Amino acid sequence: MTLAQTKEEISGAIGRMHGAVLSSAIDCECRDRVGKALRDLERLERERILRNLLAAAGGQRQRIEALLELLGDFDPNETDAIDDGTLAEAGLLFADIAAAAELGSHLLRQSRQVRHSCEVMQEATDRAASEE
Repeated sequence: MTLAQTKEEISGAIGRMHGAVLSSAIDCECRDRVGKALRDLERLERERILRNLLAAAGGQRQRIEALLELLGDFDPNETDAIDDGTLAEAGLLFADIAAAAELGSHLLRQSRQVRHSCEVMQEATDRAASEE
């Protein structure tokens, strides 16, 4: 599932809950409390997604560290000791490092998008609260 799909599902689910609950809430005070609770739920869900994305990016960093440690056995200055298997293994390690770096970069870009949407949502909530 992509970030866009996740965000869409969260917004859709909360929107459906918001519509269902608020359409049946006759009392204005109750409606305001429910609306605030739903906004809080959406914020908490976005924060959970952000934590998961950052944790996954941290996992890629740890993977790169482990791969670099394995690559430490490869010494290009010892040309006599380098056989075809060593070259193949080093090449695979570099490819794995590149893949982990690309995934980590993607996860961090998604984290920035989620963080930005959290900040925008918080600003809107703050504006709404100040207008009351």
